[in-house]
Amino acid sequence: MSSTFDPTSYRSDLNRLSFSDEQKAHMAARLAETASDRTAEAKEARENGTGKILELHGAGAAHSASKCVRRPKARRGRAQRIAAALGIAAMLTIGGGTAYATGTLARAADSLAAVFGAGPAQTELIDRIGRPIGASCTSNGITITADAIIGMRHAYAVVYTIEKDDGTAFDEITMNENGHYNLFLEGGGNINALTALRLGVQGGHGGAYTFDADPSDNAIQLMEMMSLTGTDASLSGETLHFDASKLLYMPTSADGQRDLPVETIATGDWNMSFKIDYNDLSVDLPAGQSFTVNGHNAVVDELAISPLGATITYTVDAVDGPSEPTGLETNSESRAGYGNFSVTFTDGTTEEIGSGYGSWREGGKTVVQKTRLFDQIRDVDDIASITVGDLTVPIQ
Repeated sequence: MSSTFDPTSYRSDLNRLSFSDEQKAHMAARLAETASDRTAEAKEARENGTGKILELHGAGAAHSASKCVRRPKARRGRAQRIAAALGIAAMLTIGGGTAYATGTLARAADSLAAVFGAGPAQTELIDRIGRPIGASCTSNGITITADAIIGMRHAYAVVYTIEKDDGTAFDEITMNENGHYNLFLEGGGNINALTALRLGVQGGHGGAYTFDADPSDNAIQLMEMMSLTGTDASLSGETLHFDASKLLYMPTSADGQRDLPVETIATGDWNMSFKIDYNDLSVDLPAGQSFTVNGHNAVVDELAISPLGATITYTVDAVDGPSEPTGLETNSESRAGYGNFSVTFTDGTTEEIGSGYGSWREGGKTVVQKTRLFDQIRDVDDIASITVGDLTVPIQ
């Protein structure tokens, strides 16, 4: 098994991520409503004599301590508003009857809407596919919470919230022009080796980026995406293990053209586990088509679309030569399975899915699997065609 990772392409993929005008308007509206909520809450507190509803841990317990819990977290009175906006205000159970507190539902809905879109059609799809998590770990004064998970065949995405327990913001980091931060973790979430072996996983590839879903609070959101290759088994019900030891920041030069040395924001021991639980709405498309990719003959083994993204598996009549000593290819375009993967929508726009992929050998051939998530969640009826190599498959 080999996974091709093109740093330049990956950086480009992250840079092209941006929030739509609708999402920006949604965030702005949330800010205005948050301010209104706080005013109302303050008035109620004065009239009723109520105090803070959150009980904080003692200062002594926050230092040099790591604790993992599964709990709902309140988000400053926004629970009913956000849940209602996503059509889940009355939901007390999701999926197989698991109960969640309203605050957990609200936080999950808020996180997923900030990433995948906040329009009515998008929120309906998010409501159908995504699931709240609500697991948290605290270490050395920083809490990381797994808010929500969403996924499709061969791939999933988790939104985490990172916040300081003392209520202060991450003032040492700055936002780039796309609304993201170069904040990342040393570590992350993965299934363990035994689970991967049982499922027949050949490998995986993915990425992550950070953004601020609510500029009025002190938290930063981390979106972590992972695609697993070589297996047809469902990931639903498996356990995802999250382990991280450092919170890192990669500043950029004043002109934004180059990365500066990585800085360590915090160290700690963040560990938690939770179930992979989402509703896969993938739709299979006809397979078996012959085409040419990167100068080689290939045949489509599997092609599927989802509101979240697209996945394709194809077999190439060629194999790659030996890797460089580092295990990294100096020229990824020379690899047998290399080829762009794109989706065209009914409105005429095209989204380049990218050239990264996982592959493994079978005899004298190479099996390639590409799975990528869209920038925004889409109804499958909005997908007009899929293109890989010189093959374009219309969606009926």
